[in-house]
Amino acid sequence: MIHKINGQQFVYFTNHDDVATLNKIMLYIKENEATRKLKIVAVLDKGVQVVKNLKNDISVLNRAYPSIDIDFVEVEGVFGPEKIKELSKEWNIPTNFMFIGSPGDKFPYRLEELGEVRLII
Repeated sequence: MIHKINGQQFVYFTNHDDVATLNKIMLYIKENEATRKLKIVAVLDKGVQVVKNLKNDISVLNRAYPSIDIDFVEVEGVFGPEKIKELSKEWNIPTNFMFIGSPGDKFPYRLEELGEVRLII
């Protein structure tokens, strides 16, 4: 059971956060969770690329937090409740182990629509 808990992977959805915001996620996991696995996921519309600094910032975090295994994944599609459910099922990661940053004014969904995804501010 301990191995299962420690092996549980967390997901953080982003496509534009800076290193300071991502560092908050790392600190949260380090201080509050038993797991040491994080999947940072950018869900992008077809033909859209992730902001250029994101990959570099994740590389910095990999060096700053060697005890946490960070995996960066780019997924084509539209971020929303259906994509969250799809990825949860595909990766076998419960939605309550998924996080998003504070959504902007143009975010088309209410947080309740995202299931058990947690908000990190």
